Order: sequence, then C-alpha cells, then structure tokens
Amino acid sequence: MEVLCPQHITINGQSYRNNTIQEKTYQHEEDNGDVYQDPMEYADEPCDAYEVEKTLQGFPSTVSAPNLLYKNIVGKRGDNRKKVEMEAKTSISISKPGQDGEIVITGQHRNGVILAQTQIDVLLDTFRRKQPFTHFLAFFLNETKVQEEFVNFQEEVLEKSSMNRFI
Repeated sequence: MEVLCPQHITINGQSYRNNTIQEKTYQHEEDNGDVYQDPMEYADEPCDAYEVEKTLQGFPSTVSAPNLLYKNIVGKRGDNRKKVEMEAKTSISISKPGQDGEIVITGQHRNGVILAQTQIDVLLDTFRRKQPFTHFLAFFLNETKVQEEFVNFQEEVLEKSSMNRFI
C-alpha cells in the first residue's frame, strides 16, 4: 500500500481512506485488555454522517440496498449480521432474499445505530466493487459541440489558475 496515496472508499458521497494497520506486539508490553470498556460510554458525542432520530422504540434507521446484496450482508449462517448486531448492540431486520424492502437497524443508543449503519455501508460498498461491469459507455469526442465545450473548459481552467498564481 502506498502511504501517500491510500485506497479510498466512498460511502454516501463521502470519501474515506482505507488505511491498513499492521500492529506490532512487543514482549515487554502488557495486555491491558480493551481500552474502551463500554462502547456506549461516548453515546453523547455527535456524529452527523447519518440522521438518526429517537422514537419510542429507540433509534431506528434504514439503509436502502438492492435485494441481491442482502445475502452478503447476512453472510454465511448469518455471521455478518450477528457480528454487526453484537458489536453495535443493535437489531437488524432484513427482508428475505428476492423481496424488496429496506434494511432496518434499531438500537437503544444512537452511536450503536450509526456504527451498524457504517458497517453495513462498508459491506455494501465492498460487495458492489466485486460485481462485474454491466454497461459500457461511449462518447464521440470528435463532435463539434464536445470539442467546443472542452476548449471552453480548458480556457476557464487556465484563466483561474493564472489568477491564483499571483495571489
């Protein structure tokens, strides 16, 4: 992995760096266990990535996804789903494969619901990237209109860059 050019993951229009971390353990270090004993300890910290509103049932949130990807979110024998539910202390309701619907995440803590939603978004993005391409787009670059717009764009960029050079 290149340190200066890490891989990016895009989730809901926001780009995140995917930095792989290789932890080293040393013989003289002691294992102090989990530093954060309760992940819900910081439930009052704001996170504006998702809108999650409190209701009588807790904090429900929905994720839209094609039903073809539901099996990947659930995983073999429900492993992925159980892991996300345990880590985030939430309940995840997914329609059966082949049926349309949304993925509903419900939890008693806002941060848990946001964590589960983030993990599901990462899973969805991972499986979408593995899908083969289904379309091919072709643009005729020798058309007059396309060439004129390109020249206009080029002039605009050069004009703005020359203005910023003296600032």
